[in-house]
Amino acid sequence: MDISYFREFVMLAETQNFWAAADRLFISQSSLSKHIKSLESSLGAPLFERTSRRVELSEFGRAMLPYAQSIAKLQYDCETAAFNFLHQENTTLEIAMIPILAHYNITEALLQLKKTCPTVQVNIQEADTLQVREKLLNRECEIAIYRDSPAYLEHDPDKEQKLEKLPYARDRLIAVLPPGHPLSDASSVELSQLSEDCFALLQRGSLPYELCQRACREAGFTPNVIFASHNLESILDTVRKGDCVALLFTNHLNFPHHIDFGSQPPFVAIPVSPPIYTTVCLSYRKNDPLSSAAVCFIKLCKQVRAGLMNGAEEDVT
Repeated sequence: MDISYFREFVMLAETQNFWAAADRLFISQSSLSKHIKSLESSLGAPLFERTSRRVELSEFGRAMLPYAQSIAKLQYDCETAAFNFLHQENTTLEIAMIPILAHYNITEALLQLKKTCPTVQVNIQEADTLQVREKLLNRECEIAIYRDSPAYLEHDPDKEQKLEKLPYARDRLIAVLPPGHPLSDASSVELSQLSEDCFALLQRGSLPYELCQRACREAGFTPNVIFASHNLESILDTVRKGDCVALLFTNHLNFPHHIDFGSQPPFVAIPVSPPIYTTVCLSYRKNDPLSSAAVCFIKLCKQVRAGLMNGAEEDVT
């Protein structure tokens, strides 16, 4: 019996869905199904009652779940202790990423890495998506975290084939409007409805900037950009104080901002329709072996990602 199957059992019990559990575990649904059947065969009874849409714990599964949770935690603690014992030397983990630490809970994974691997030094290089990808391809970093949007960004197939990409977070484009805007009560907004507005966008030359420019052109107009910055608080403050709207992504508003907006709602966030999605990916080179520190960080990011998905629905409506 492979004890890692117990962790998969715990994840499936939490999600009650093979697709969701496999996605969070970064394995295929068929592999997860085989592992669960193998575990059930070893234990001697079905752990789940399967329906067409979901799976639910059987009475036997409910009895086994606390033990599986303990085994999964013990396995993680054992692997962590082994790593710490075998890797006492100081190492440096180079990570190139877009500026998203707080908004996507990457900070949490970094803090956990420091606790798990106290001798590892992390060096963060911040840049836009294409620059981050080039740093990874040029071996200037071991791990890259960047925004992926195949529908709105030309990708070099030869370069893409050299990289392994793990989806970390999905984002939807939103329009951020001042409260008094004529569309502030709408459930969704088409970009063409904003053609007469002035815009505040993320930094010129960045993927979000180019994506928004292209989306507006496809909607039939060229946006009048009066402000562009890498600083989200400046963009939001510009929307609040100025006669303009912003185009951002859902997770940009997940982190508490430091400026005092006062008692009145400073802005209204409305999904753009038809929806435009991007995916923040964690990436590394396919043919290069990963350091132990990189493997640990990736594992921690998966755990953070699973926790985020447990707290909210995956798709933004």
